[in-house]
Amino acid sequence: MKSDARKKSIIRAGIIGILANIILAVFKLIAGLLAGSIVFVLDAVNNSTDVLSSLVTVIGARLAGKPADRMHPLGHGRIEYLSAQFIAALILYAGLASFVASVRRIITPETPDFGWANLVIIIVSIAVKLFLGFYFRKKGIALRSEALKNSGSDAFSDVLISSAALVSVLVFMFSGVNLEGWLGILISAFIIRAAVKMYWETSSKIVGERADSELSGSVRKSIADSDPRICGVYDLMLISCGPDQWIGSVNIGVPAGCRAEEIDVLSRNVSKITEERFGITLTSIGIHAVPGEVDNELTAKLEKIAAKTGGVKQIHGAVIDRENKRLRFDAVPDFSAGDPEKICAGLRAEAEKEFPGYEIAVNAGRDYTD
Repeated sequence: MKSDARKKSIIRAGIIGILANIILAVFKLIAGLLAGSIVFVLDAVNNSTDVLSSLVTVIGARLAGKPADRMHPLGHGRIEYLSAQFIAALILYAGLASFVASVRRIITPETPDFGWANLVIIIVSIAVKLFLGFYFRKKGIALRSEALKNSGSDAFSDVLISSAALVSVLVFMFSGVNLEGWLGILISAFIIRAAVKMYWETSSKIVGERADSELSGSVRKSIADSDPRICGVYDLMLISCGPDQWIGSVNIGVPAGCRAEEIDVLSRNVSKITEERFGITLTSIGIHAVPGEVDNELTAKLEKIAAKTGGVKQIHGAVIDRENKRLRFDAVPDFSAGDPEKICAGLRAEAEKEFPGYEIAVNAGRDYTD
């Protein structure tokens, strides 16, 4: 989906959320004040924060859709992550406020005045929130919008709140037992937990997460299949600049006899295909010169050495010059295995035992993608 259509879809979903939550907040606030019910009032306040959340989603989508400029050459896509964090902060505030109000209600209990109108309002609220939850989640996944997905999670949390209010009303109407304060504490715990989870997930995306294996695998295959002369795709790095906005770099193996003009045409074709199929701008394409056929026997021997050393995910780009006794290859250390430099130093030491008298160069690749 193109960026303009995506932005319009996010804004449309946000406006639907604004209208629905304004209506729910007004009816719940009136019902809560008339009945003297803290659960209803808190539910209305929660819907009011949802209105602000939807407004932030709309504003965030508009700002994220701004084109790149001198100060922000990679665009403004990450604004969506910031708006999602703001939504998480609003949800956290609602959860903490609900907790405080619920404790106060336990300390100083008040008798609510529930009627059948309260039941109708709560049941309608649950139905509307279920619809919004599924709607926002579906749109968020389709549009890769963290703000919409967070709004969907918030809507499902609201279903729990409204369900607790419904239980509170029914129990009080039929037994006279007032559970509002205790149910409010339980509700608050769910809201706070959801807010912390949302904030943590969006913070991770702002810091920079690894691309998912399905995307990176598809990109590698597409590059490998784009030209029969490509005999290896290595060190793919993908950096997210926002939902569906990527830049990246990659190293490819080509026959050593390729002329500069051929490599230029080949690399431009790789860039074009990657941009058209995945919307990924490759800012750099490194070239590995492979003399003759790929030496599979050499690679297999190096992989055995790497297995003995441990901590290495991949060996590639192996080139051996038997006449001058030189060996060079790339090793991709596993992030979880410790210091990459130490891993490569250990690998070099083991390789020197297997290839005595050789000058060995080990280049440490990076574990950017699965």
